[in-house]
Amino acid sequence: MDAYIDYASRIRKIQEEMNSRGIDLFLGTRGKSLTYIGGAFIPWRSVALVTKEGDVGLNTLLMDAERIKDDSWLGDRVTGCAPLPGLELWDITINQIRAKGYEHATIGIEIGHSPRMIAGYLFASEYELLKQALPKATFVNALGLMDTVTYIKEPQEIKLLRHAAAIADAAQERVMEDLYVGISEMEIAGIGEMEMRRLGSEFHWPVTGSNEIASGYRSWYSLGGCTPPTDKIVQRGESLLVDMHPTYKHYYSDLSHNYILGEPSAEQLKLADAYLKTSETLISSLKAGVRIGDVWKTVNEVVTASGYAQYTLPAFGHGIGVIGHEWYPPILDNDEFRDVVLEENVVEIAALVMNVPGVGGMRLECPVRVTASGGEMLTSTPLELTVLDG
Repeated sequence: MDAYIDYASRIRKIQEEMNSRGIDLFLGTRGKSLTYIGGAFIPWRSVALVTKEGDVGLNTLLMDAERIKDDSWLGDRVTGCAPLPGLELWDITINQIRAKGYEHATIGIEIGHSPRMIAGYLFASEYELLKQALPKATFVNALGLMDTVTYIKEPQEIKLLRHAAAIADAAQERVMEDLYVGISEMEIAGIGEMEMRRLGSEFHWPVTGSNEIASGYRSWYSLGGCTPPTDKIVQRGESLLVDMHPTYKHYYSDLSHNYILGEPSAEQLKLADAYLKTSETLISSLKAGVRIGDVWKTVNEVVTASGYAQYTLPAFGHGIGVIGHEWYPPILDNDEFRDVVLEENVVEIAALVMNVPGVGGMRLECPVRVTASGGEMLTSTPLELTVLDG
């Protein structure tokens, strides 16, 4: 599928945000910043440079520089670096800053922390190196710059997110066709991965290292939402959750669905009903103009009324986009995100984790586009529990 990304327009958006923050030069190190600016898969410690005049460059690992030149729109503006004298990433970057005349400039950097262990924030050692090498520059934390720029999705981005979502749907469909009592979690992960690769998924992106599969007791870890597969065998009547993570042309998707092979118990059906009502409430609440804190409150009230609050993870979603964008903004009731206002064409992963020990666990993750009338699911896999004859 073709989708034209206007990178010149992207850089202008970044320039406008830099200007509003008084930043002369932006140094992007996070995965989302590198991918959004560079338009390629950039797995190494790298720096994207954007000046207030709109000059763009990318410094990355030497052994991958030619491939990235070929994949990226930047071409020869990609510079190879290596842990060798004269080729160090930050030596090259600092020399470029000096050559551009930015020794006295206000330089935006990405300082922060996240549950994501590979987010790409500036290291403390790198920050000290920059301050020492450029003592007359002013360094400011520009963490919000790329969060703001990437928050509302461009039409072509939504097109790519829809395609990634369709790949996730197809993986769930293929898994459902092949499920049987006695299948292992590992095999389920492989079936889903094979189908996604067949349809063009580039790589599996979560830090879990695989699609997430959990059956039986592994599905009901207390408030647990991270389940890389094991060699556990799926048994009749157990909860089974299948969570797929394709990437298409550098854009993520995330789709979890719940199954039971055989006859569900009364307690499992009760949980499934509460899960469905809560999921529908969450998705319909993702409206333009609504604060994230209000979405959280609405969903939490439904969970509390159902009697499952103590079994439900108190977080109801996270952002999604290019490689590296799997956080901003999460649906959390905290000071950082409570007052963030949802806007048209923001895309969130609606998420719900309800785990009842001895009964089962159910997980929702699906991409949802924010509209004026409520959330539009980009996937077509139903929210309801799927019951199969095992």
